[in-house]
Amino acid sequence: MAAAEAGNMENKRDHDRQLEKLMNDLADSVLELSDEEVLSEAREVGADPQQQAETTRAVLQQASKTFEDVNRSLSNLAHTVEPKLWRRRGEAYYNNCVTCGLSVSFTPASNQKEGDALTGPCPDSGRYAVSKREAIG
Repeated sequence: MAAAEAGNMENKRDHDRQLEKLMNDLADSVLELSDEEVLSEAREVGADPQQQAETTRAVLQQASKTFEDVNRSLSNLAHTVEPKLWRRRGEAYYNNCVTCGLSVSFTPASNQKEGDALTGPCPDSGRYAVSKREAIG
């Protein structure tokens, strides 16, 4: 049973890697197009390039704001995440505090932020530790 689960996990990782490579290749092909080619293709399908640019800009700004909000909240709670370890599943991005292991996730489209790492200070950081002398006062 465990071998089958491990095989399924490896297949999923391979699938995710292949999908990521495909998405990167598609993005590269778009980046290779000239501005005129991009505008021409957008007009061919009836899209308003200016409106598409504004929509894309708004989506990217919202995603950036949500990402910054999550990182600020984690920092304020003394949690530390490895920036390169954010993983996308569906519409959400997931990570864990490298100090205590608590999870965190965010969904840029809905500005949704979740996870145990957002509910309180990192229990293993020591930054919020109170000595007996401070507590007694």
